[in-house]
Amino acid sequence: MKTILNSFKKHLSFSNFWVRNGFILLIISILSNHLFTPENFPFNKNYKFPLFPIVASIITGIIIILIARFNFKYFKNKYFIKNINTQILLRFLFSTLGYITILYIFLYYSLNGLINGIESYSIYNLLKGLSVSLLICTLGISLLFSIDIYKLHKLISIKGILKVEQGGKITLVKYPEIAYIYSENKIVSIIKTDGTAVLTDFTLNEVESKISEQSFYRANRQIILHIHSIEQVQSIENGKLSVLLKPTISNKKAFQINISRYKKQEFMNWFKGKL
Repeated sequence: MKTILNSFKKHLSFSNFWVRNGFILLIISILSNHLFTPENFPFNKNYKFPLFPIVASIITGIIIILIARFNFKYFKNKYFIKNINTQILLRFLFSTLGYITILYIFLYYSLNGLINGIESYSIYNLLKGLSVSLLICTLGISLLFSIDIYKLHKLISIKGILKVEQGGKITLVKYPEIAYIYSENKIVSIIKTDGTAVLTDFTLNEVESKISEQSFYRANRQIILHIHSIEQVQSIENGKLSVLLKPTISNKKAFQINISRYKKQEFMNWFKGKL
């Protein structure tokens, strides 16, 4: 019961993408439909709560969020993991607004024509509506992804160090020194790029919670990889990948792991983003 409650609280937390952005979307939809339409202004004597426009705005907003989220993931895998600067952020913003513009024009000439007829088409109304929509979308995108971009910037800016306490001794291991983190017989070892191993009292899940997901990848239940550790990637049977790692463990001639077909695309996105 406690586990279910904790899971429920986690999913309802404001740090959850959809909870946070759903709240922002609701506020923007209510404000925009009250402020930008004169008859919906609260002090209008014929005021009526604009339920249908708000619902339509929320549905449209969800579609826009999905577009922005997919574009954000693309930029995250290709650009944000390496560097975050004004130029890249503007490319993300303007490319997202470009996709939204295409969607708006499509909806204007399809839904508007079906509802109001082709005589309702007007370049002036199209440009006016598009300008207001892009202004709201710019504000919304800035709010939606500000926390995620800040976290990525923080992870890139700060040089990561993993503190290992074992047998009364504290060892500081810098991220660039780590090749991979390996669990065998419930003992987790940090394998450094020079081939030495640092034993820890961690579980692999504890290590995963301490390190940067931008620098490391959890390949399976036994190993977490840094890009430094990968020597060769090869496709094998059943849609899986075979990954040859370096340095080796316990004087083995080669150390290989398999990536399941279910994680293959996720791994390749991470791997290609580091090249």
